[in-house]
Amino acid sequence: MCILTASVSLKFKSLFLTFPFPPLLVWFRAVRIKVPEVDRAKTDARSILAVVLSKTEDGFYKLGTKTGILKQLYAKSEFSVLKESFSTKEDVPAVEISLHQIAIKQSLGSGQGFRKCDCNSKFTTNRCAYRRNQLLCNSKCHQSLDCTNK
Repeated sequence: MCILTASVSLKFKSLFLTFPFPPLLVWFRAVRIKVPEVDRAKTDARSILAVVLSKTEDGFYKLGTKTGILKQLYAKSEFSVLKESFSTKEDVPAVEISLHQIAIKQSLGSGQGFRKCDCNSKFTTNRCAYRRNQLLCNSKCHQSLDCTNK
């Protein structure tokens, strides 16, 4: 009896090694996609919640969020399946949008990060990006240097 369970266990392990990411079953709909560090600020969410809309013949998945349908197709290894479903296919608008644009729309800040002007001296002209855009410099811009745009 013990040899039988060991052989069955070994068979399942070999199947798992052959297929580390088994195909997504129909009843698992909610998934989490990791947002690359380049597309988000440090304070933004590291992942986006999505819904599986369809599966192609090649084994890739079309995903959608409450913001829109993601432009690219995803392999099963690029997202993780959630146990609970938070929305349905009907909640996804029929607009195609990139992951970068979704990250910007769900961002708390200005998208990819915090702004700073990186000026090295006191600029009284519009050479300073902040002055040109009629923004005030902050402590991250110049550190200990004096600034006329505060």
